[in-house]
Amino acid sequence: MKAYANAFLNHDKERFKEYLGKVKKGKKKIAAGALLPHQIIAALKNSYRNEVAGLQWQRILDDLSAKGTLKNCLAICDVSGSMYGTPLEVSVTLGLLVSELSEVPWKGKLITFSGNPQLQIIQGDSIRAKIECIERMDWHCNTDFQKVFDKILETAKKGNLREDQLIKRLFVFSDMEFDEASANNWETDYETITRKFHENGYSSVPEIVFWNLRYSKATPVPSDQKGVALVSGF
Repeated sequence: MKAYANAFLNHDKERFKEYLGKVKKGKKKIAAGALLPHQIIAALKNSYRNEVAGLQWQRILDDLSAKGTLKNCLAICDVSGSMYGTPLEVSVTLGLLVSELSEVPWKGKLITFSGNPQLQIIQGDSIRAKIECIERMDWHCNTDFQKVFDKILETAKKGNLREDQLIKRLFVFSDMEFDEASANNWETDYETITRKFHENGYSSVPEIVFWNLRYSKATPVPSDQKGVALVSGF
């Protein structure tokens, strides 16, 4: 659809706009096709393709929401200078995607990639505005994961969340290796994090999915770090 949007507009503008109107009303369906989420977001820079991209983005959200696989997830997006280019686009887009699919109180929020991480609400009344909001978020050269989990636990306690309302996975989108991104020794951090969760009545600790976006192919990487799954590429 992205590739042919301009052609449709040139040859049959009225019918194409009518078709988009029907998609908005739920009378027609639009396919996300083989496009990756960040490729759909990139199309927002064009006015008419903006409309198509918005509908394709909503289709992805609807499809993933129906599966329910990301409803208990939260993301940390690295937006540092080293992420410039495609890794930054992917990081921001996947972070927004996870936040849109999460359930309250995690919905519409991200944790900053920082030594003093914050749980922040993604501001904006459009997809583009939300993307720009994420790109402006605070960042450091690494992040303090113990403080990240303190924020998660603080939110859980404040909302009196049950075990099943806790996030199950914390996605970290970066261009670094896990050991580089962590401000402290992970084994020591993980023991402390687990103890804090148990002391507050939670038997399980969210798993970290650390996604290194600097490589060209997405592949699982064996991890000897407890509570961490590693992925590279996209």
